[in-house]
Amino acid sequence: PSVRQMATQKAEQAAAAPAPSSAPSSSAPSAGPRPVSELAPAALRRPRCTPLDGDPACLSLLSLNLLAPAFVRPIDTRTGEVQPYAAFEWAEPAEEVLDWGARRPRLLALLQESKADVVCLQEVQFERQGDSFGLPAWLALDGYAAKIPGQSHLENMAERNKRVLENEVAIGCAVLYRTDRLEALPDDGISNTNTLVPVCVRGLPSSPLATLEPTVVFSVHLDAQSEEKRIEQFTKCLGIIRACGSREAIFAGDMNTECWDGSCLTAFLAKQAEPSEDAIIRQCAAALRLSSSEGGDDEDEKAAPATEVPLDSAPTVEQLAAWRALWARAAGSAMGQRVALTRALTGPTRAAYEHGQKSGPCATWRLDHIFYSARTLELRSLWETLEADPESAAAGLPNRTLPSDHHPVAATFRPSPAPRLDAATDEALMARLAALEGAQEAARSE
Repeated sequence: PSVRQMATQKAEQAAAAPAPSSAPSSSAPSAGPRPVSELAPAALRRPRCTPLDGDPACLSLLSLNLLAPAFVRPIDTRTGEVQPYAAFEWAEPAEEVLDWGARRPRLLALLQESKADVVCLQEVQFERQGDSFGLPAWLALDGYAAKIPGQSHLENMAERNKRVLENEVAIGCAVLYRTDRLEALPDDGISNTNTLVPVCVRGLPSSPLATLEPTVVFSVHLDAQSEEKRIEQFTKCLGIIRACGSREAIFAGDMNTECWDGSCLTAFLAKQAEPSEDAIIRQCAAALRLSSSEGGDDEDEKAAPATEVPLDSAPTVEQLAAWRALWARAAGSAMGQRVALTRALTGPTRAAYEHGQKSGPCATWRLDHIFYSARTLELRSLWETLEADPESAAAGLPNRTLPSDHHPVAATFRPSPAPRLDAATDEALMARLAALEGAQEAARSE
């Protein structure tokens, strides 16, 4: 059987595994303390805003959810009120912390001073330019080219925001990349949606990044409510990688999940052990509680993220079986597409009041992540996140120091060529394969 067939068989076997014979409530973990983020070794961590161009031979990347101005304290026409996740009660005085005139210069300075090769952005508020939407003028950074969502997706988003927020603006992801070090390869008409914007890049032969082979970089803003939709989005990305003729990729952005053990999104990571029963129960319960308590009309809507929450009740046997099947499906997809990913060990990136609370103290969540292909990209450094900024963690985001409701994540990688067989070994392998296929054909004809 092929690799894809074996992966599919493994996924089906895992999904068909018998569920516990007793109700899971007896084994459900208590709410207990929240898990503690595993951080990268201290030798790799750098203070936030450390320039990323220290080693010209490294590929550098910054990702940031900008917090679109249209999503700051808007009145939702469905409720007549500001949604709790858009209220930012702690962000006062608003004219210094929330107003776009105060935030935009700080955001621009952060992006420019990072000196990143690639900038992955979420919640870009695009500007109407005649009959179409384009990158806002303030993001037209010198020396960078940009990839943005397709016009039909932006128009749909603008219509949605007009209906729900009475503000006809298009909001979505974007990727900026330095043209003096990288070149974008043809994408053969791949559709860029509001929440998934890819660009396939390689190092310019004349640059220190000449060893960077074609690598697909995604700016992602995954669904805020549904684990199944997040898996569908990520699975689509794997297909885009292979359509670009590559197996190398970087995913960066607001993934709207903390990627704890038991999360189905972690099944896309290489060498990921099957999660424990307790982990499955906890993550399934968290997702179910969120989906039943949050409103929403489509995956493009800004909403409260899928974070770790205490258990009120355990999922049913059927719900746990569905969760295991989803985890297995994600694992099988990664194996079938032969894309091996690793997560950069960044920490918490969002600070806000606990769900349902109207006052502090603030809690933190790790919602923004970087996944990368470790076989061709060696992680050399990454920015510290809120674990290194207790004042912002306690005060909430945005604040006077950080101009968005998300902390940026950033990393540098040393690229290397993908492993290849030498000519003699390759020739011998192909000869053995031809002989095997010939023997199988002969056996079938007997």
